[in-house]
Formats: sequence, structure tokens, C-alpha cells
Amino acid sequence: MNKKGQALVEFVLVLPVLIFLLLAFIDIARLMIMKNHLESVLNTVNVETNEVKDKEYQIQINKKNDGDKVEIELKSCLEVTTPGLNKILGDPACVSTSKIMKDKEG
Repeated sequence: MNKKGQALVEFVLVLPVLIFLLLAFIDIARLMIMKNHLESVLNTVNVETNEVKDKEYQIQINKKNDGDKVEIELKSCLEVTTPGLNKILGDPACVSTSKIMKDKEG
């Protein structure tokens, strides 16, 4: 029996799964970093002008007034590089965070 050939076949069968897991780990880590970044940027939001002090990422701001409270939601999307992962996370994969704060006008 040729054990070297058997090991090579097993390696070739397992390699795509390992590559997929590695790329998926990287994409999910990028999404977690983006979520953390959005939470830190949320503290810099100017309620009156809807401005964010962030030049690195494209961030969408949704503002909802409810009496004397304002809900601010920040959302940002990333392109997923792992093949097939976009079926699970969406294409592009988006993360968002929100905060309810007292309206300064009220």
C-alpha cells in the first residue's frame, strides 16, 4: 500500500474546507471589528446635523424622533470575500448599532 498517496488524497479533500473556514473567520472578524467601530463612532454623532466624525468607512445614519427622545442608528456594509458566505450573511454583509438619547432641541 502507498501511504503517501493516501495522505495526499486526504489532504486534497480537506484543504478546501480549511481554506473556507479560514476565509470565513477573517470575514466574521472584519464584521466584528466594524460593529465595534460603529459603537465607538456612535458617541461622536452630532444629533442636530447628522454628522459623524469618521472618514474611514461609509456610514449611514437613520434618525427617529419620538417625543423628547431620538434614536440614532449607524449602519455600515462590507463586501464578503469568502465564496458562499454571502448566502448566509447577505451581500453585502451589514452591521448596525443604535442608541437612544435625549433630544437637545426638546
